[in-house]
Amino acid sequence: MALTFILASLIGILPIALWLIFFLWQDIKKPEPLRWITVLFLLGMIITPFVWLIENHLLELFQINVRQALPFVVSIFIYLLVAGIEELAKFLTTVFALKNNEHFDEAIDAMIYLIVLALGFGTVENILVTYQEIVNYGQFIPTLQIISLRFIGANLLHALSSGIIGFFWALKLVTGKKRYLGVGLTLGILLHWMFNIAIINLGGDAVFLISLILFLACVFILWAFDFLKQIQKPIKINK
Repeated sequence: MALTFILASLIGILPIALWLIFFLWQDIKKPEPLRWITVLFLLGMIITPFVWLIENHLLELFQINVRQALPFVVSIFIYLLVAGIEELAKFLTTVFALKNNEHFDEAIDAMIYLIVLALGFGTVENILVTYQEIVNYGQFIPTLQIISLRFIGANLLHALSSGIIGFFWALKLVTGKKRYLGVGLTLGILLHWMFNIAIINLGGDAVFLISLILFLACVFILWAFDFLKQIQKPIKINK
């Protein structure tokens, strides 16, 4: 069991590491301290089981079993709720962790730290999915295929949705206008929700739709990084 878990962890962390390198490269001119990158990443891993507990408790209150086929209208509400809980948990944890942090001084930092925490969140999901696949089926190649799909799917989704929130959070910190944060949270949650709806309700038929959603989000995120790099005004998290 221990060896299986170690193998699952190595396989699960690999795609996350690749995305981590890619997104940290966007801030290569003035990178954040490795210590704080590590702290945010670990926090993302730590909060994951607690977020799942909250989600499961709420589902029990509504007497809903997500393993059963759900009416489309019900699934819309449920997956919106799940997306909202996860994105708010990631955002609030990041805000709490960075309070009074002197290294959090550039607009682009908001995106970097939120994405790092989101990838920590995705790491736990990857490890558990990989472990379950190995234990249940014991086949290496299919497990790699699943984790590869998560690399360009769920893992990227976590980074993109949090990155969108981070961008608008940065605008709020720069301008002092709270409405930017509201827009960011709304868009980040909606992106997460649309992904969940597409992949769960539409299955294999959703490949094109999911690809289009993630592609457009990627284009926006890359533009957002370039936009924030031009902002020289220092930011304060308590603003």
